[in-house]
This record gives sequence, C-alpha cells and structure tokens, in this order.
Amino acid sequence: MTALQSPDTKATCSASKRRSSQTLDHSVKQQKLAHPSSPPPIFWDRLSEIPLTRNALRESDRRRALQTPCDPATDQDPAQRVARNGTSCVLPLDIPQQIKHFAKRGGPDLSKLRGYPIPLRSQETMNFNQLIFDSHQRESKSQIAKASQEPEETPATGTSKTGPYDRAFLQHLVDHHIFPEGYKYPDGRSPATPSNMDAIREFLGRPRTPQSKPEFLTTDFAEFSEISIRATKGSDILTWAIPMIERRIADRNCRAGGIPFTNFDHLTDRTLVPGHPDLLHGARPEQLDKEIRGRLDGQIVPSTRCDLPIIPNFFLQVKGSGGSVEVVLLQALYHGALGARAMHSLQSYGQPTPIYDNNAYALTSIYHYGILRMFTVHPLPPAASGHPPGFVMTHVNSWCMFGNYEAFLQGATAYRNALDWAKQQRDNMINRANTIVP
Repeated sequence: MTALQSPDTKATCSASKRRSSQTLDHSVKQQKLAHPSSPPPIFWDRLSEIPLTRNALRESDRRRALQTPCDPATDQDPAQRVARNGTSCVLPLDIPQQIKHFAKRGGPDLSKLRGYPIPLRSQETMNFNQLIFDSHQRESKSQIAKASQEPEETPATGTSKTGPYDRAFLQHLVDHHIFPEGYKYPDGRSPATPSNMDAIREFLGRPRTPQSKPEFLTTDFAEFSEISIRATKGSDILTWAIPMIERRIADRNCRAGGIPFTNFDHLTDRTLVPGHPDLLHGARPEQLDKEIRGRLDGQIVPSTRCDLPIIPNFFLQVKGSGGSVEVVLLQALYHGALGARAMHSLQSYGQPTPIYDNNAYALTSIYHYGILRMFTVHPLPPAASGHPPGFVMTHVNSWCMFGNYEAFLQGATAYRNALDWAKQQRDNMINRANTIVP
C-alpha cells in the first residue's frame, strides 16, 4: 500500500542532516534494529507451545531439509540417494533467499565450520517435530469433538495469506505478557481494565454538533454503505470509505499510513516483523523537544523519515470482505502495544521510576466488513523485577457502520472523537515532558 505522504519539513530534515555523525549513527541504528521478514528459527524455539499453523509446518519442513544427508564423497548417485532417503538435497525455494539475507554485510565468519559433518537428525529437530505432532493431535481431537456436535459447513474460500500474524504470533505475544482482548490468566483472573475506561467511553459518545445540524447526512451513510459492501480489499476502504469518516483533518502532518516501524526498538526478543499499520495518528516531531526525541528515539519515533509523525497513539487496521478477523485483531494488538509503549515512555520521562497508573493513553481500532471496533492498549507492571512491562488490549465499543443511519452516525462520531481524545493525550504528555528538559 502506498504511503500517505505529508508535506516536507525541510528545516527539520536539514538540521538533522548537518550532524557530523549522522551517517555512522544511522548505519549502527539500522543494523541494531534489523527486523526479520519472517519468524526466524529462534522464534519457534522460544515458544511455550507451538500451534499447528502454515508457518510452523514451513519451519518444520525447513529444518528437515537442512538435516538431509548430502555428502557426494560417500553417495555419488543421486538416484540411489533419493531411493534410500525418500527425498533429494534440493533446497526449498525460500532457503536461497534466506541465505542471501543472512549474508548481508559480509555475514559471519564460517571458516571453522569447513568440513564439519552434517548431523543426520538433531535432537532440536526431533523436539520441534514432536511439538508440531502433539499440537496436531490435540487440534484433531478438538475438531472431531466439535464436528460431532455441529452440522457440516462448506469451507470458506478466497482467504488471503496471514503472513506472520497467526496463532504462533499470538502465542509469542502472550509469552511476553502482551495480551489480547478477553485474555485470562491461568488462575482465571483477567488483566486489569483501564481505570479511565468509563471516561474514554463517555468522550467517544459525545455529540459533535447539535442534532439540528448533524455532521453526517443520510446521503453520506448511503455512499459509505455502498463502498463498504463492495470493497473486497482493505486498500479500497482506506481510499474511499475512511476519508468520509475523517472529513477534514486539522493537521495532515499528524496522519500517516503504510509506514513500517523500522526505527522502533523491538517489542519482545528481536524475532518479530516490524509493525506496519494501515493508518496512524501521532504528533509532529517538532512538538517535542529535540533532546527528548534523541533520548527516547527508539521508543517514540517509528520511522527514520523525519517528516512523519512521532508518538503514534491511534491506529486503524482495515480488511475487506475477504480478510481475516483474527489477523486484523493481531495487527491491532501489536501496533497498539507499540503505541502504548511510546506513550508510557514519554509519561515516565524524567521520573525516578516508570509510572504505572492503570490508565490507557492509546487506542487501536479495526474496520472489517462494516464493523468498527475500538480498543485501548495500556501497560501492565512487569511480571518480575528487571523485566519489561506487559500490555493488554481492552474492548471499548463496536459499531455496525452500515446497519442504519443512526448506527453509522454513532460510529463515525466515535471515530472522530477518538482522534480528538488521542491528540489530547499526546499533547498533555508532550507539554509535561517539555517542561522538565534539563
């Protein structure tokens, strides 16, 4: 999706370019914050449980391929090798691409591995495959039990690729105390609901104009509904439907979309792809003191482009009629946690210890086939001393935008109010931080 560009802030960019060490610092930063394009092997090794997903099976195949003996000195005949092993030594199509990515910047020194024999089957691979098998067994039993109680349904078709956003991705987030909406701890408790949830809901429900002069007309509702029903791709909704709700944005420099978060510090253990929200709202870089921006860079500045918003705390993910709700919810959780971390980092700036007030200062939302759902994401105190904070996503409200005109008006009003609320939270945090610059 094409990025939504805002006008150049040439003065800010020029000042940044004049730094003598910028090139070196940028190179180090880029190398430090390299994000994988897909889950690396260590991602799977660290999961507390490996669910049966396409990505898990692909990783299992990759490991099996690497364990296949391929020694021309002892096995010269490829036909005999295939007959005996049941497979060839041809690498999967994605392996050369991984090797090319691995070899960037010269790659590591592998001279000591020359002549080292390839193990026929490692314990690591056997353990991984056993975890996959166990997961498959549990899932099969669950599906059989469910099928015995429910009528047979025709499988859905046309499902788009989930990419890295699958149950393994969710398990990884949960393992790092980043919880989805509705999560319960093993003892049955639920994470704390934000203390300011009632205030947020009240703010989102406020009427924006007198009833005699509604901000959205019935003709707006009819046009919006037609676009939403016919849109099969998220890009169509972003191009045509969402601008109808947002109307005139006060400051377009605070809005961006399609920008990968390659400058953000890793949220967990460096094994996740960078965040990449469809739409975000944040603050202008020049709103926050330059020294604070430098100190909190990886926490509050999502991109190395100096003309894009910082401290994003409102996110929107959209899917067309054929998109997966599970995927878009995972994306909303991931991006919301990054935004909540940015706000928490700014809130705690200059304080002797991080602040945990159980309030939410970030909103993340999804739009899927006419339904707008909005959530808060707020930080939780670390599970143990020295650990990073956790995060939890909590449902605020949902609106069926093409159910009827009243429902559309409520949803569109809540969306516009959410943008105002998020801006208030950013401005308050920024103003407070600017007053304590040393």
